[in-house]
Amino acid sequence: MNLPNLLTPSRLVGIPILVWLLVARFEGHDLWAAAFFLLFSATDTLDGRIARHFGKVTELGKFLDPLADKLFVLSVLVTLVQESMLPAWVVVVIFGRELLITILRSVSLGQGRVIAASWWGKTKTVTQVAAIGLVIVARPFPALEAYAVFLIALALLVTVYSGLDYLWRFRYVLALPPLRPAIKPLPLSGGAPDP
Repeated sequence: MNLPNLLTPSRLVGIPILVWLLVARFEGHDLWAAAFFLLFSATDTLDGRIARHFGKVTELGKFLDPLADKLFVLSVLVTLVQESMLPAWVVVVIFGRELLITILRSVSLGQGRVIAASWWGKTKTVTQVAAIGLVIVARPFPALEAYAVFLIALALLVTVYSGLDYLWRFRYVLALPPLRPAIKPLPLSGGAPDP
């Protein structure tokens, strides 16, 4: 296992830390939560750059990286709903998209192909990280709420669009094999069929 593949699971290690910081009630806990959220999110960019720079891009990394992102972001989103900082339907939309794309990736992996993150997929992650970070900071600073709502709306648009983009570009992965005729067709030569 190389360095990029070690950085990827660090986002999973960050989940309990972030959840604790979000539900804690000491002074400045939200700012600590936002800082740790951005720090762990930065490993997503860092592991990809290291892997490409040193030629360490692996099929395992292509699969684990998006999976770690999904679990990390969804865990934080669920906590934000629990803390009444975000409406539940936002998480349902994001989770629905992530579930569809995870199924797509799993089916593709079963066919021997790995679907790497696309540009829209990476943009989705960036907008979600920015929106979530601002939602966290807006709790101690209510003046930022309008900006947080705008970023959440933008993140939802990009999330839905990127999901549709994946489904369209990789629609062949979910395509059913053509049906084979159950009856042997008659010859077109005009002669009688064999008995």
